[in-house]
Amino acid sequence: MTVAKNRQKGLSTLGWLVAIMVGGFMIMLALRVAPIYLDDYAIKKVLTSLDARPGIEEADVDQVREWLNKGLLTNRVQLAREESSVLRDKGQSVAVEINYERRVHLIHNADLVLTFEHNWNAKTQ
Repeated sequence: MTVAKNRQKGLSTLGWLVAIMVGGFMIMLALRVAPIYLDDYAIKKVLTSLDARPGIEEADVDQVREWLNKGLLTNRVQLAREESSVLRDKGQSVAVEINYERRVHLIHNADLVLTFEHNWNAKTQ
């Protein structure tokens, strides 16, 4: 296909404007969502660090909750009390459930809702 060079003009002004707007929106979205995913990564690290605790199999619910809260505080992650639960059934190991959602305001009346679920059970050895 041969096209004369004088007919090749590149991106129009409207094209550049749309490209800049889309790029700006993507950057804005990344800057608003990245901290939430970093907090979620910290929560995963805290839960996996519970496996390395000595005596985790025999620990009671209050002790596991204290370890969990210390790990979250160290990583500056704030969870409401109802977003995390530590429980133990009779004869079972300790289990931790963390279920929470975060809302990010995007533009005007549009929000982005991010839902996270984490489950952890003490490993018996």
